[in-house]
Amino acid sequence: MKDIPLSNDTVEIRIFHMAEDTETQFIEKIKKSKLFALQLNESTDIQNNSILLTYVRHIDHDESDMKEDILSVSELPTHTTGSNIFKVLNGFIEERGLEWKKMRWSLY
Repeated sequence: MKDIPLSNDTVEIRIFHMAEDTETQFIEKIKKSKLFALQLNESTDIQNNSILLTYVRHIDHDESDMKEDILSVSELPTHTTGSNIFKVLNGFIEERGLEWKKMRWSLY
């Protein structure tokens, strides 16, 4: 394997596909769960951009265990309101086909 040269583009494409596959598998596990809980954290990065960190807690039926992980990291508009936060979160939830009716807010 060491003798097979790979271009930077090939490596980039492979990494992209692996990340895409990992996210798909993770979202499918959340979809299998009867309920899931979200925790939101608005923060700023080192360049002072607003970001929304979304954590999810769900039952992983493959492992019969409760799991908690980062669901998404999304950039927020410079003027952040509750409405803006919901739009960003709702866009993520709907794009991935997650169901709001399975969601429970969490204060952990």
